[in-house]
Amino acid sequence: MAITAGIDVGTGAVKAVIMRIEDGTEEVLARRVGRIRRREIWRVVDEVFGAALGDCDVDRIDYVATTGEGEDIPYG
Repeated sequence: MAITAGIDVGTGAVKAVIMRIEDGTEEVLARRVGRIRRREIWRVVDEVFGAALGDCDVDRIDYVATTGEGEDIPYG
């Protein structure tokens, strides 16, 4: 079983998803979106990713993929 996360940092919003992959089956555990609206991107990423983590009961993340401006965040 693997727990993976994806974070997309766009120009207007940050999106995060956390998934469980087991025996070829994928299950979305949490999904969150947050608008940037003149806020610092890293703060929005922390808010959105933290909320997604709070929505699911996992004790580890095996892999984090980032897209968009994701190279600017510390999770990738």
